[in-house]
Amino acid sequence: MANELIFIVDDDAPLRLLVKTLLEDHGHSVRDFDNGKTFLENLDEKPSLVFLDVMMPGLDGIETLKKIKKLHPEIPVIMLTSVDKVETAVEVIKLGAYDYLLKPIDEPRLFTCIEKAIEQKHLKQKVLHLQNVVEHLEGHNDIIGKSPALSEIMSNVQKVTTSNAGVLILGETGTGKELVARAVHRGSHFSSGPFIDINCGAIPETLQESELFGYKKGAFTGATESRPGKLELADGGTLFLDEVAEMSLATQAKLLRFLQERSFERVGDTRKIEVHTRVVAATNKNIASLIKENLFREDLYYRLAVFPIEVPPLRERKEDIPLLCNHFLNKYENELSKQIISISDEAMQCLQDYSWPGNIRQLENTIYRAMITTSYDSIDIDCLPEDILEDEVEDDEKIVVAEETNDTPTNSITPFHDVVKKTLEQALQKTEGNIPKAAKALSISRSTFYRMLKKYKIN
Repeated sequence: MANELIFIVDDDAPLRLLVKTLLEDHGHSVRDFDNGKTFLENLDEKPSLVFLDVMMPGLDGIETLKKIKKLHPEIPVIMLTSVDKVETAVEVIKLGAYDYLLKPIDEPRLFTCIEKAIEQKHLKQKVLHLQNVVEHLEGHNDIIGKSPALSEIMSNVQKVTTSNAGVLILGETGTGKELVARAVHRGSHFSSGPFIDINCGAIPETLQESELFGYKKGAFTGATESRPGKLELADGGTLFLDEVAEMSLATQAKLLRFLQERSFERVGDTRKIEVHTRVVAATNKNIASLIKENLFREDLYYRLAVFPIEVPPLRERKEDIPLLCNHFLNKYENELSKQIISISDEAMQCLQDYSWPGNIRQLENTIYRAMITTSYDSIDIDCLPEDILEDEVEDDEKIVVAEETNDTPTNSITPFHDVVKKTLEQALQKTEGNIPKAAKALSISRSTFYRMLKKYKIN
């Protein structure tokens, strides 16, 4: 449990030097202060532990402790006192101190106290993380599907989770790359730690480094307090770099250095911070092209892509669409207070025939919209948006045109719009306006026939 940042606050200079020397000999980073006011001005650095003297001139230890617990209650505080009074011990414990030590300091007790205090802090962080995981899983099921393509992905996930290899997830936008990253995290020995994600494409280049590595107070204009970065927050867990191809070259260089040395410095700081974190990255870009254009470091690519996993687009795993649709129906049932028990065969066929350029994310939005639209306990083709039905209408238009051109003289060319409109009108005329019969005669669905009537403005 070395390399923890520990603060010592005591007006006794020899004692501060003694404790500081002992802690530094055990690999910790130590800062010492002779008064509570100066200490509080530096509390934004968020030390792992604070040793605080009870009796100090000016702002005493009791008042300083109260301010610590108000500003950063998660930081454990061990009180130091030369007076062995039960009342004092009870008071500081009630105020939130982890423990107290009598002066002169007993060295074995000192390090036992440090170990247990930091261990408790980490345990609280893990409990908080697990609570977040439970909340996440209650609202989001695992990866949905049974297609061969998805089975291959899950097989690769199982293979890589037993190692610490870097994973690069490739795929179009909306294919579920983050779900794959979470699956890698859950199956690995990092699963007890946090899953921290950062969208590199959503952060301006000038802020990427400070967002990822954190910064020290005063490192730049506006840095009024020290802050840990996402990498530090992911200690013991997984850091997911989404849209990693959008990362600036400067940040790429610093990330590469971390992957090589497993340590880094916050922006504006010289203190080395070591973390045990697995890095998983994802992109929808062609990394090879970016490397040729000198927009992405080749050495970083090989560090990240020790084990690449490619997530196929939805159009290549259409057999998963019914399962995904059912999942989304269940997901939004409570939110919309609607129990949709089925999707008509015609609507499902339309969903499976569509190319889904927006992949699973687009399918989810489509089902959500259809659930809002329908007035029944099922979703029919009428509930689907126009852009998804265009493919079906265009295919049916081709059928209509093909039937019409069989009777059209070869020495004349009738505009496409006129051919379709004329055929629809003929179908209505021959069936005496009976739309179901007209649609059946043209081998298209009734819903499509209605949409074509609307599109060609036929009353």
